[in-house]
Amino acid sequence: MATALTEDSLEVPLFTNSKTNGVNGKHSIAEDVHEDPVPAKKGKYNAIPGPLGLASASLEGKVALVTGAGRGIGREMALELGRRGAKVIVNYANSSESAEEVVAAIKASGSDAVSIRANVSDVDQIVALFEKAKQAWGYINIVCSNSGVVSFGHVKDVTPEEFDRVFNVNTRGQFFVAREAYKNLEVGGRLIMMGSITGQAKGVPKHSVYSGSKGTIETFVRCMAIDFGDKKITVNAIAPGGIKTDMYHAVCREYIPEGLKLDDDGVDEFAAGWSPLHRVGLPIDIARVVCFLASQDGEWINGKVLGIDGAACM
Repeated sequence: MATALTEDSLEVPLFTNSKTNGVNGKHSIAEDVHEDPVPAKKGKYNAIPGPLGLASASLEGKVALVTGAGRGIGREMALELGRRGAKVIVNYANSSESAEEVVAAIKASGSDAVSIRANVSDVDQIVALFEKAKQAWGYINIVCSNSGVVSFGHVKDVTPEEFDRVFNVNTRGQFFVAREAYKNLEVGGRLIMMGSITGQAKGVPKHSVYSGSKGTIETFVRCMAIDFGDKKITVNAIAPGGIKTDMYHAVCREYIPEGLKLDDDGVDEFAAGWSPLHRVGLPIDIARVVCFLASQDGEWINGKVLGIDGAACM
């Protein structure tokens, strides 16, 4: 991230702005961008996080690690981060072929990427993942903790094995990804975790294990935002609603009464009706928000869980 600068340090050669009263032929970018006077009070508690008025959506020069980036939402996160200029570490647990496809697509977009295999249910593999990720370009600015598994089942039928399978990835795995993110992220970095609208705003029958594993992420985010503050790292989570990934139709049927009777078009039509925008959510809808949080523009959002569902759950 850009080093925090005070207004004093943002002096540049005088621009053609008749409203500006320069001092020794100079003035601040902040004064040039804003017609109204900038606040008079200065000092470390009024630091400007980056040059004002300049393009701030670019992630050029940043390095991002995305877990579970070989498919689904994680895939689109990695691709969009790459499109915006970030170099990307594409983590995957099983399919090297799909991960390499993501790497190739990022390189084709003009950025760079590498793939690293690691299962985030294993803490030792998480530690090794970050060690290898640091070796790629020497630093990490952005960590997207995306890996997750889904589960449906009435509470009376849940086994300890199924409970552990889900929580080991969705909850425990994300916690230790966050731990390693704190240790390895650059000052001013970003940690973006993965929640779910079902863990935030909507109860779903036969979904208590999955929803519970995601609901815990909200508490992680609030507490970690405080812990990470000494490194000026922001911690947020996204909570997607239904998103049309490769597993969308199979999973979405579980949310729809008698959904197993619907064909794919029927699922789309039903799911589109959940949102007043009358369409289904797409992976790019999530990836764009992630890139916003990862950018300079996301500097002042911290400790928050952002529901991304097209107002399907209100």
